[in-house]
Amino acid sequence: MFHKRLYFQQSFHVKDKDMGKRQGWSALHQVAVALGYLAVFALIRPLSDAHWQLTAGLRLGLLLLVPYRYWIALAIGDTVTNAYQSHFYASQFGYSWAVINSLPMIAFAMPVVWWCKERLTLFPSKRLVNFQALLLCTLLVPIVWSLVNYSAIVVAKNPGVEVSPILLVYLFVGSYVALLTTVPWVIIGKLEYRSGTLVKRLRGFVRGSLALDAAGLLIPAQLILSWLTLHGKEDKQIYCLFMFMPVAWLTLKHGWRAAVLGGTVVVACINLLMNYDTPDPVVLQVQAIIAFAITCLIAMGARISAMHQREERERTDVKEALRLARQSLSVGEMRLRQASETLEYVCGEMQLTQNRLLDRFRMLLPANESQLYTKQAATTQEKVYQIADAMHPIAWRRRGLPAALRENIGRALDEAGVVYSYQLKGRGFGVHSSNLHTMLYRLACESVVYICANVPCSNIRLTLRGVEIDGNRLVVLRVEGGLDAVIADDAFLREGVRDRLAHKLGATRLDLIELRDHVRLFNGEFHVRPNDDKLRLTFLLQDVPEKEWERLSAPTPLRLWAN
Repeated sequence: MFHKRLYFQQSFHVKDKDMGKRQGWSALHQVAVALGYLAVFALIRPLSDAHWQLTAGLRLGLLLLVPYRYWIALAIGDTVTNAYQSHFYASQFGYSWAVINSLPMIAFAMPVVWWCKERLTLFPSKRLVNFQALLLCTLLVPIVWSLVNYSAIVVAKNPGVEVSPILLVYLFVGSYVALLTTVPWVIIGKLEYRSGTLVKRLRGFVRGSLALDAAGLLIPAQLILSWLTLHGKEDKQIYCLFMFMPVAWLTLKHGWRAAVLGGTVVVACINLLMNYDTPDPVVLQVQAIIAFAITCLIAMGARISAMHQREERERTDVKEALRLARQSLSVGEMRLRQASETLEYVCGEMQLTQNRLLDRFRMLLPANESQLYTKQAATTQEKVYQIADAMHPIAWRRRGLPAALRENIGRALDEAGVVYSYQLKGRGFGVHSSNLHTMLYRLACESVVYICANVPCSNIRLTLRGVEIDGNRLVVLRVEGGLDAVIADDAFLREGVRDRLAHKLGATRLDLIELRDHVRLFNGEFHVRPNDDKLRLTFLLQDVPEKEWERLSAPTPLRLWAN
């Protein structure tokens, strides 16, 4: 009993030590977050002004990225920065203004961000963003901040500005434009972040089409329009509006990331052009244009990106369906081959058994009856061999696809009284996939049966050509049938040899639509050329290695959710 009590006391002591360590690490993390906020705020504060409040983007961006447990540290850091700035102007604007201005602005945005995250599902997963919730959050947060700042100005002594409702618009637009040009970059960083792949992704962006289009169109257009705005005497707002035209083109082509990149460049150019002598109404008009344009471009870009991803997902689904269909074709052909080999084996065993029985009872049976039984046994064996050969040609298993096309189809047409000619051209048949060989043989059989069933046919000509273009292996199969001018008898159609031909070749009598669907499995094309006395079917199939199909059908991770 004493040992058990001692064991429990030691275990509780270890747990208390672990808990103390965790609390110590948690306190250090909180202090680190607060100090980090102070450092980043001090770096970007000189770049932030009333026209482009980068500090507003810092506050909202951190709330979107940092977990809830560190929000208290962010609020403490924001309080320190605001209080430090407020004490310099407390004597000028009054202590009431200093108290309100010292309040952490980031704390007023926390309920909005929490509501958007938890109720509106701002981030459905690590790689998904709900842009409707994001734009709503970006709209509500500056409204709250403008009300707080307006309250501080109302209680201030000698604020230096006219306190009117239009001041709310000034306060709102300045922070809203800043959020539109900074928060999306935070979202891009969240979506694109992978451990250890930062340099690789930056290199991929520089080499990508978006960076090329931005360097070739966006930057030169902004320089020209900035020069026109700088030297223009009036209607500068029109030039500012024209600055968004190349951004709109990039957005239509690349989606919302182009809108974010272009909008940031435009806002940076406009802020460099605007000086402190610019009248406040002009500043408000320009900022209103910027806010409206960027909002529309991001919303449109989100919709375009969603459409692009939906199309990519549909293409991926099609590729996956084709891969599964090819796999089903391969499995089905493998089963037919196994069944054919089993029938061939059973036929051999049956032949040995029948020969032994006939040898045993030959002395007891009359000669004519013994010959009859021997003939019936041979006929049965021949029928079993024909069934096995129709399932999967024996010549195919032993000597390859050319032998099956030459011997099996030739023998079946010869028995039907149709002249058959076979021609093999090109190269590369030894390296083609087994699935392609399966499809070629089945299409050849189905084409022969279809031609013989739809035109009076006395001769069939089959041509198989292999082509390799830029590393792509292509195969052209052409089956042409017709009636010679010297033959005017359609006995082949009347005698029903067509049905026996389909049984001998293992064909299922596909029509043209079904043949075209089979060709699509190999990313091919199908052409039909009918004439008065001839019918030609041409198939173009592409041979893609199975590993390549798996690479093409790999799903792309979604990075956007826009409805």
